Amino acid sequence: MDDSVQESGLTPEREAQLRGFAGRLGVVPRNLSLYEQALTHASRVAEARAGGGADYESLEFLGDAVLGLAAAHWFVEKVPGKTPGEYSRMRAGMVNRETVARVAEALDIAPLILLGRGEEISGGRGRVSLLADCLEALIGAVYLDRGWRTAEALVKRVFAGELARAGADGEMRDCKSRLQEFCQAAGLGLPQFEVVAAEGPDHCKEFEVEVMVDGRAVGRGCGRSKKEAAQRAAREALRAAGVEPA
Repeated sequence: MDDSVQESGLTPEREAQLRGFAGRLGVVPRNLSLYEQALTHASRVAEARAGGGADYESLEFLGDAVLGLAAAHWFVEKVPGKTPGEYSRMRAGMVNRETVARVAEALDIAPLILLGRGEEISGGRGRVSLLADCLEALIGAVYLDRGWRTAEALVKRVFAGELARAGADGEMRDCKSRLQEFCQAAGLGLPQFEVVAAEGPDHCKEFEVEVMVDGRAVGRGCGRSKKEAAQRAAREALRAAGVEPA
């Protein structure tokens, strides 16, 4: 397949910037205009003269679908034997806006985004929704530019930590329900879960949950959500009771 690059109409400086970023993603771009579009907000297009290009919205729609399919493929392959509902929950936990924005922030996408003056002044560059949308748009751009295999490899590479975490949570099973069943069978009161700490910005919070049984702390767990932290606390409690292997 020809790796020649199509004419982009970009300045040499912008071309170098986009090529450098694509290189960090492990992608060799053919059509740089797709990557430019993926990083262009509607406010920038509105302020430009006629023929000022397109914004990222259509690519974001496509990239969201590519991301979901790549994640589903990874879970079915790496965490076999789950029900469709369990796979859906794993995928939802991995492709939600906060998770995608967290990955986008780690990739330092924000400085590359083109915004209109009003959006820039209002702090749009730091918005969770913008970061997430632009990363999904970039995935869509890679899919159109280099095809499914390259796009899937990109998702697996940049979302590696999130995929592994979501897969581990799926393997964890529903420890919270199992702890409740154990307590009922043992004649104990239902376990009580309480958030004891929450740190970090809204799109990257880390929660710590403590579980109490009969007024005694029996486990603690941390996670990106209260639910995840509660499941980890329940698993620790089950391990302390000898129900769950260490």
